[in-house]
Amino acid sequence: MRRILTSVTCVALSLAGCSIEVDETARPVPENERGQLGEQPTGDEATGSNRVFLLAPAAVDQEARLRSVRRDVPSDAEGILNSLIDGPNSAEREAGLSSNLPDGLELNSARLRGRILTVSVNDVFGELTSDALRIAVAQLVATSNEIDGVESLRLQIDNENQVWPIGNGQNTDRPLTIYDYPGFVESSQPAYPAIPTANS
Repeated sequence: MRRILTSVTCVALSLAGCSIEVDETARPVPENERGQLGEQPTGDEATGSNRVFLLAPAAVDQEARLRSVRRDVPSDAEGILNSLIDGPNSAEREAGLSSNLPDGLELNSARLRGRILTVSVNDVFGELTSDALRIAVAQLVATSNEIDGVESLRLQIDNENQVWPIGNGQNTDRPLTIYDYPGFVESSQPAYPAIPTANS
């Protein structure tokens, strides 16, 4: 009898400890609790199958490199490019990742015809130095290159074609490809040890 009574008492205590209070009437959910209600991931989430390119931290004597990061956003060009424009999330900032895209940049449109993605943005590039502009354009080109079906990017300002710098500093008005920016993207290849020589 004592064993049954002990079991019943333990069950009753566990149920009381796990109970959730029910509100008598409807109430607004406080702002700080809203994120716990199954909110969908946004463009800042570093998950998913799509990729954008951010500026990796570099030592003083090294060239700037772009690093791809994952984004859980729709796979269309507008979704991916808007995620790039949003910049790094807080964890990526803590890891030293940044963006050279200027503040206030807005995507007007992104249209794929054939294999050329024509992207129109607003005019906020005037404050960038020539080096910063090359990296910003390389970010857009590298990210566009990851979109299915895209081989080149025609970057416009308010639907007008422009001249843009490529990796070697020259300017061009033709559509841009990832091959115009050699060495700008970090290699995904692991660093292999040196091949031993016969004298080693």
